[in-house]
Formats: sequence, structure tokens, C-alpha cells
Amino acid sequence: MTAYEKKIIMENGTRHEIVSSNYDVDVRFYLSVDEGSYVAPHWHNSLEIIYMLEGSMKVKCENKEMDVQAGDISLINSREIHSFWSTPNKSLVLQVPEKLLEKYISDYELVKFHVDPHPGKETENTKLEWLKKVCYDMYVIYEVRPEGYLFKFKSLLYDLLYMLIHSYSVKMIEKEVNRNNKNREQIKQILRYLDRNHARQITVQETAEEFGYNPDYLSRMLKQQIGLTTMEYLYEVRMNYVYQDLMNTEDYVSEIFTRHGCTNYKVAMRWFKRRYHYTPSQLRRQRLDKMEVVVNTEKYVIK
Repeated sequence: MTAYEKKIIMENGTRHEIVSSNYDVDVRFYLSVDEGSYVAPHWHNSLEIIYMLEGSMKVKCENKEMDVQAGDISLINSREIHSFWSTPNKSLVLQVPEKLLEKYISDYELVKFHVDPHPGKETENTKLEWLKKVCYDMYVIYEVRPEGYLFKFKSLLYDLLYMLIHSYSVKMIEKEVNRNNKNREQIKQILRYLDRNHARQITVQETAEEFGYNPDYLSRMLKQQIGLTTMEYLYEVRMNYVYQDLMNTEDYVSEIFTRHGCTNYKVAMRWFKRRYHYTPSQLRRQRLDKMEVVVNTEKYVIK
């Protein structure tokens, strides 16, 4: 399981990422080691900065897609709906809560951040390299933790945020922000509805009627905003639940599929293999093999 998957929880059918700050600082900052995964569309109330150290991932953020390679920095604004498709990678992840940003940035709700990972101008490249260095310096100081490390860590953090607000942000028009927030909230309500009802045979027609849309329009709207049609998102949600049960229970695969609305076994199996590249039985076997290796290794540890 990736660091991202651990932090995304289902609360009342909501794919809302709960971001808990590190115990000694006001932000969430960590090294993410991902074996390769998919994280379905979700959101959180934090500005997120990802500095890719090794490997790569694709980020779908509302109506744009980013291919993040080693050495790139990716930025996701708070409350933006986004998903990840990762190859094995390592990255530094910084999540800054809205409350902290609102404390120091006037009219923060109108601010939108954007970082171009491949700028054309030399001056912009210099700024970007500085951002990367600050991120890495934050990691080093937080790992080593010398006496007074919090002074240095917070100094680097505020330097980084200062650079973001002055070089990587724009002030949006309030009317546009309100419209975007309204559209985003509508999408979130639809995703919550599909999450809550994933275990039954819910249809696109039923979902569209629930929100007063034409079925075709609903699927087109979701495709534009999150990169998935209604049924595609529904199956992604189901596969996420199936994966969790597969890793945490010994129930039969057929029982798990049925429990989460996958009554067509062939279709469910095709979706699962597409997402995880293995059959459920193969993936479960891999997990058990890893557990056996850990147990056998512990036998030879000198205590």
C-alpha cells in the first residue's frame, strides 16, 4: 500500500483525503515510497507539492493531466479533485493546510498556484532548481534533526511559501472562483453518491436522475473533470474496495467481488487486472510471500 492510499479514507462514502500534520510542524511532510499504484479521484484541504526523486507518475487534476518524471515538481491546489497513476517511485511530499495559508495570505481563497515543471526561461529554471533544493534541504534537516532543527525547517518552509506566493501564484476573479467551487462541489456530491452506492447495481440513468442530468451529459462532464465516465469511476471505486478486502481478509475472491457490486465476474476480473496488472489470487499470493520472507528473516535476527 502506498503512502497516498494510507491517507485516503472513506467517510460516509466520501473520497476525502484526511491530511494530518507531522506532530512537530504545521504541515505534512514525508518521503513517499510507492511500489506502483493507482489512487482514484480524491481531494483534500491542503496545498500539495510533490518533488519526484525517482520513477514517475501521471497526475490527473480536474481538466488537466501531468506526466511527472524524476526531477520534476508537481503542485496541486487545495480542494482540487485529482488522481495518481504511479510506476514505482520515490518522492518528497509537502502538504500545507489551508488554515496555515489563510493565516498569512490575504484573500487566500482567490489565490491559485501553478508551477511549470519545464520552463523555457533561464531565470525560471533557476527559481525551479531553488525550489527543489529547498524541498531536499527540508528533508535532510527533518531526517537528521540536529539541535534546533525546527528553526531551520520552518525557515525553509516559509522561504518556499514566500517564493510560491510571489513567483507561482495568480489572483483569480471572485466570480470565477465561486463558479469553479460550485462546479467542483457538484462533482464531489456525485462521487460521494457513487461511493455510497457502489455495492449495489446502480446505473448511470439512476445517478443522472438523482442530480437532474441527462445520462450522456453526466458521463461527459465527469470525463472532462476527472478523466473517467460514470461507470469507469464506479468500477475504480469497486476495485479499490476489492483490493482492500483482498489484502486484509481471507474471504473468497468471488465473495469480495459480489460484496462490492461486481456481479459480472469476467468484467470485474478484467478491471482488476487492468488496474493492478495481476489477478486477485496472484496479488494475494505475492502479499503472503512477502509476509513469509519477513517472518523467515526475523528468525535469524540476533537479539
